[in-house]
Amino acid sequence: MEDFVNKMVEKVGIDKATAEKVIAFLKDHSEDALKYLQESGIKDKLPGGLGKMF
Repeated sequence: MEDFVNKMVEKVGIDKATAEKVIAFLKDHSEDALKYLQESGIKDKLPGGLGKMF
């Protein structure tokens, strides 16, 4: 999980505490997040075929 936090800090430009809050939010709202990804079309634009994982 620490690697994911570090990637968010590096790629998104947010601080570590905020990245940890985002992850906690996504954990608490995972069903809503997956539904959004499926309905928005974003999943088809994810690199490396990651959209197929949803």
